[in-house]
Amino acid sequence: MPRLPPLPNLDFATGAPYSRDRDDVYFSGEGLSEKRQVFLAGCGLPETWSGRDRFAIGELGFGASLNLLAAWDLWRQHRPSPTARLDYLSFEGFLMKPEDAARIHAMWPELADLSRQLLARWPVRAKGFQRIPLPDGVTLTLAVDEISSALPEARARIDAWFLDGFAPSKNPEMWSPEIMSHVARLSAPGARAATYTVAGDVRRSLEAAGFAVEKKPGHGRKKERLEARFPGEASQAPAPRRIAIIGAGIAGACVARSFLDRGCDVTVYDKGAGPGAAASGNPLALVMPRLDAADGPQARSLIEAYLYARRFYATLGPDAAVPLDAIHRPRGPKEQQRFTKLLADPPLDESLLQPKADGLRHLGAFAVRPSIALPRLLEGATLRFNTNIPSLDDVDADLVIVCAGMGIANFEGIDAPPLAGRLGQLESAASSGSPNAIADGGYALEAFGQLVFGATFEPADGEPKITGAARAENLATLARLRPDLASNLDPGSLTSRAAIRATTPDRFPFVGPLSSKAEAQKEKAPVGQPAPSRPFRLLGGLGARGFLWSPLLAELATSEAFDEPSPAEASVAESLDPGRYLRRALRRPG
Repeated sequence: MPRLPPLPNLDFATGAPYSRDRDDVYFSGEGLSEKRQVFLAGCGLPETWSGRDRFAIGELGFGASLNLLAAWDLWRQHRPSPTARLDYLSFEGFLMKPEDAARIHAMWPELADLSRQLLARWPVRAKGFQRIPLPDGVTLTLAVDEISSALPEARARIDAWFLDGFAPSKNPEMWSPEIMSHVARLSAPGARAATYTVAGDVRRSLEAAGFAVEKKPGHGRKKERLEARFPGEASQAPAPRRIAIIGAGIAGACVARSFLDRGCDVTVYDKGAGPGAAASGNPLALVMPRLDAADGPQARSLIEAYLYARRFYATLGPDAAVPLDAIHRPRGPKEQQRFTKLLADPPLDESLLQPKADGLRHLGAFAVRPSIALPRLLEGATLRFNTNIPSLDDVDADLVIVCAGMGIANFEGIDAPPLAGRLGQLESAASSGSPNAIADGGYALEAFGQLVFGATFEPADGEPKITGAARAENLATLARLRPDLASNLDPGSLTSRAAIRATTPDRFPFVGPLSSKAEAQKEKAPVGQPAPSRPFRLLGGLGARGFLWSPLLAELATSEAFDEPSPAEASVAESLDPGRYLRRALRRPG
């Protein structure tokens, strides 16, 4: 099966969009008014979200995004409070091109402002989950894949469902008992659901999943529609409000921003003198994907982290982050074979990934300037620098997030994932080149009037040290990648910087609480060092890709704390679980 999701085969001959794939219309001639009546009114909106700080809508069938625009429009008019948040989780197998969506949106000029804002952030054609922040406290999480693959991977607590797939006779897999059972699994107590169809199979599938189903008068030419309710009373678990973050590198800064955006009181502690005192304080950071030729949770995690990071850094301003094209050259025949296989079945379309004579071209990678980006992300937080926290019980907070790099292993009572330090030295100099990057394991990056190149990745021994051998290795990297720059470079103009990056055995980071199996091994903690009583999460093992991973990992941690729809598949989150190493060890014989 191709890794790129298929495009819908659309027909606009009659004005309204028609799917040749499904032999069905996307909506009737009534369009927006039908959406409002069937789905918004059918789920009791806006009354149902009245008085709520958080509300989550689930949708089967993103289509042209009319339901989202209608819900967003209603939310703007009846938002429960200035800080209330609306999560919108949707599923789509055939993602529409933004120009086709714009053509459809234009039929309703009253939605022009919302349409413009959504189209500027339109999802990328890539399989997997995409988290897209929107204005007015609205967040779209879109799962692009076949419904039978995507829905079982979702983790959410949905308050209202818009069941808006094509007609059951045209798209039976969307309405199967298995799909409705997952709808029930993801439903909060008292959740409501609405759909235009009254097909007997749909009604029976909803009832079998636990919903109480009722026919209601239809809209337009349709005589009837369905409304359904899930058992229980709607409730909202309290969310943490006082957050302590250990570490003010890019991971801690991203976590701080994520909680601050949700109205939390955030305090950040760091043993250094300021933001990015360790590996996050390099002059520039390159955000470029590392793509795998095969599909799987780890391959998906890299893509989803990259797509979210691009959106995240684009909001920081052109003085903090700039887009650029990055060239990725293969290091040897084995990697060239991987590139060839990757391009034969690409995970991203030509708007983001193109072949290059000597490798891959990543369009829309980013250069980030940490000296501007980190303080901007931390704005609004209380900052405690030159502060050492030996125990998590020493901080007063509802939740502690530990983003302390190699220091994670030093906290009392934490059975931390295995970490190894890798020393990275890079070189920098002034540059007048326009933003560009090239990499083949090492890299050369120009942006913001600087050239940064390197970097070494060697075992760390004690505190980070700048060495002549590392500089010579970096100069060889520059000569290989950018001989034009290397030939004119004055070595005396270079500034070296070295830092230690925390890496894991599988080179993938971790985020989340310790797993239940890890909790069961607390006896491994030294005597007299009980596990912390304060709730905490770990985020670390970022290696040399901290600026790529941190935005998504921060969003994963925050979404879990607030009981929001997850920004990634369950299998992706499991692949990033800090307890995975202990689980593997427990599975080994003997």
